[in-house]
Amino acid sequence: MGLSFVLSPCKGKGERPKEIPESARYNRKANVYTAVVDGKEMGWFETGALVSKTEVNEFGIANGKSERYEYQTGTVIATGEYKLMERTGVWRWSFSDGLPYYEMNFTPGARKKQFWMSVLEWGNENGPYVRYFKNGRVSERGFYDGGNRAGDWVKYYPDTKIESKGSYLADKKVSEWFYYYPDGKKEAYERFTEEGELEYRATYYPNGNVWCETKRTNDSVCI
Repeated sequence: MGLSFVLSPCKGKGERPKEIPESARYNRKANVYTAVVDGKEMGWFETGALVSKTEVNEFGIANGKSERYEYQTGTVIATGEYKLMERTGVWRWSFSDGLPYYEMNFTPGARKKQFWMSVLEWGNENGPYVRYFKNGRVSERGFYDGGNRAGDWVKYYPDTKIESKGSYLADKKVSEWFYYYPDGKKEAYERFTEEGELEYRATYYPNGNVWCETKRTNDSVCI
């Protein structure tokens, strides 16, 4: 996911560390040095810390196993595989301490989501998705269809109680959605058309009484 790039320090002045080969080129956008070594594209920070390793084919295109590392500790924070620059199979990301963060499935060519620019890194998410809290419990669970959220999605509080649940179709909320307070009491209810348009929404006070109601053709009415 490139979390290591976000957490990295900016390139400063000084001699190149011995860990970085002379053949490596500096990528200003990613703030790393890169070079192909023994069939793998390696990435280093200016400190010399290895932050990425990806198998490539004879043309230098990502094609095979890939790993990302936390730049200070070397902990693996992302693992997966590429097929001709597209993510494929199960990818797993971790927190900086190595605990599971989230898992996503990818299928090359399964791309329905539209982006403002052409990308190969994202858009082919296809299959189950699971996200975790740092305590190891599931934070969110859902499904992707060609880059779009689809089917049933559930979000949880850290104590495993449900925070929200509902369904997506082509990345839009459809049918009924339910939202809950941390104690399990109903917080809100929504109903959508199959085209993803809101038909009705109601919010509730913690005591269960209706707070506000919104209908498709009217403004919200709050009590």
